[in-house]
Amino acid sequence: MIAIGADVHKRTCTLAMQGEDGQLTMLPSMENTRENWLHRLAKLPPQAEIALEVSTSGHFVMSVLEEAGWRERAHWVHTAGVDSLKKQKNDRLDAKRLARKLSVAERDPLPEAWFPPPPIRELRLRARQRCWTAVGRAQCRNRLRSLLQMYGLRPKGSPFTPQGRAWLEKQQLPPAAREYVERTWRVHDFLSAERESSEASLVAASASFPEIARLQTIPGLGHILAAVIWSEIGDLRRFASADALVNYTGLVPSLYESGEVSHHGGITRQGPAWLRWALITAANAVTRSKSPLARRYWRLRRRKRPNVAKTAVAGSIARCVYGVLKHGGAYQEERWGRQTGDELKQEA
Repeated sequence: MIAIGADVHKRTCTLAMQGEDGQLTMLPSMENTRENWLHRLAKLPPQAEIALEVSTSGHFVMSVLEEAGWRERAHWVHTAGVDSLKKQKNDRLDAKRLARKLSVAERDPLPEAWFPPPPIRELRLRARQRCWTAVGRAQCRNRLRSLLQMYGLRPKGSPFTPQGRAWLEKQQLPPAAREYVERTWRVHDFLSAERESSEASLVAASASFPEIARLQTIPGLGHILAAVIWSEIGDLRRFASADALVNYTGLVPSLYESGEVSHHGGITRQGPAWLRWALITAANAVTRSKSPLARRYWRLRRRKRPNVAKTAVAGSIARCVYGVLKHGGAYQEERWGRQTGDELKQEA
């Protein structure tokens, strides 16, 4: 096999190639454009394979490789798994390390990331757009609440209703605070309109994915959260078990063990941040229901902090997601609502 390592940046790309004889050579660097990549790929040997690091620019290169028919010979690699002990770093060395690692991938597999197909990529972009507009809108509301508290103003109801906004307009505020309120309202109203527009776009795009409809049968998951979770998970065959999916979400506690020392820390926070956000949001919603997931939350609350209990319930929702996607059909409370042995140990 001819192995090619590509160190991809925003504007440039550095390439190294290791031939079948083991000789490592540097290829000419090039600007990171679609035309340059297609021209370079046409000159490479047909038996060559290429590895590049997971990054935003790498996402662009992977889409070009997919367009050129190189998808089966392209490897999207987690940087941390290539050489975590390296003491020197530059573009040429990074490209060489990737080429060397790819050349022995049969004996030592690469820590590859999953590159979703175009339909999932499109859905993921729409889902993330809906998420950040909602988060930005919530931040505007939090800023307004902080300002009201700063000046000792306490509305009788919500300040975000038409009556609440009219009440806020009548309050005596310093000029800087009044300008702050007006600017925040303008951003809030803009994001509210974008939130509705992106939500309509997401609902229309998700109609072609029956998995999203099945996920909505899980307590706490509406159309938006189900679409976010499905777009971030994608191909369930990547996960050998429900535990593997929960580990992927980053909602499991970190662990340090050495000899007789064993210490559990906070959650690992690995994996997609929007997937964790969706699961935690679903856990917040499910606590107000009468499902087994809600009962589990209130049992945990007797001995643990609210955030710890919600994180545990979010992990349980991830297990339900795995079960529904794995076996098909709707959520069955008597089947997926039961706790696993690991979850029972957490409550002990």
